[in-house]
Amino acid sequence: MVWKLAIKENPLPTMVKNTDFVVPVADGHLKRIQNNLLKMTKVEILTTPGCTNCSIVEKMLDEMKIPYQIIDITEKPEYLEKFPIFTAPGLVINNKLEFTGIPKKEELVAKLM
Repeated sequence: MVWKLAIKENPLPTMVKNTDFVVPVADGHLKRIQNNLLKMTKVEILTTPGCTNCSIVEKMLDEMKIPYQIIDITEKPEYLEKFPIFTAPGLVINNKLEFTGIPKKEELVAKLM
């Protein structure tokens, strides 16, 4: 069963499944759910020295309050064996290369949830 977060026109966020069944979620509970999801999510930015796009991705994650680890692939080339990227940044979420370059914010949010 897959649940998605949906925010309708009413001020209360809700959890929905296939838009048939709606369960209201109080604001405090929503924050707790989001925090728990983020704690379980491991985010790594594969970067190179002087990478300007890497700092843009860092800023996006900072604004979203997503913790991340920066991996300089010139110092840790073993990451290239596992995640062969040809352009930086590479964005690894839960040990899976999800993006290279700058992701769209909506796509990034979807991968994080």
